[in-house]
Amino acid sequence: MVIPVRRFSVALIAIAFSIFGLLDPAVAGSCPAESFVKSAGQAYDRAAASGSPAAFASAAGRYSDLRSLSLFALGQYRKDLPKSREAEFLSLTRKFIGETLRKHGRGLSGGIVEIIDCDASGSGLTVSTRSASGKKIVFRLAKAGGGYTVRDVNMQGVWLAQQMRSKFTSTISRTGSIDGLFAYLGG
Repeated sequence: MVIPVRRFSVALIAIAFSIFGLLDPAVAGSCPAESFVKSAGQAYDRAAASGSPAAFASAAGRYSDLRSLSLFALGQYRKDLPKSREAEFLSLTRKFIGETLRKHGRGLSGGIVEIIDCDASGSGLTVSTRSASGKKIVFRLAKAGGGYTVRDVNMQGVWLAQQMRSKFTSTISRTGSIDGLFAYLGG
């Protein structure tokens, strides 16, 4: 089964993978992203065990395209990001993602992820999983080179990329400039 996925972000997907290590063999065999999910899951499980935002950010950076996720989160304000401040923005966003994943990743570790559904739609793959503790995590994956990348993750009913976009654009709108977002992320 060929499974493409819609392009999105990576933050919550990282959390979901981080908290669950292995896939249920019965369902995983029908999912082309099985080995990717296992590797990402083990990295996130280690991050959840450490409780460190830096560990979550590192795992997210390994299995997601943080640059695309970060730029997506700017929405209509993407054009307002000066090229000279892009590296600073990406660094601050990486920290934000790590903190967000740590917050939502508490209590999710369990070492095992059961794949409930592996569905091709649009230009990507959506993989629904369940942790050993019964929590549902949904990942949006995209083909990347010869493998996959996490575009977004839904944990506890929240899509990471959408949450970031909402927070970032409302902060810019409220403060009147992208500098307000830098102050928020740096504070």
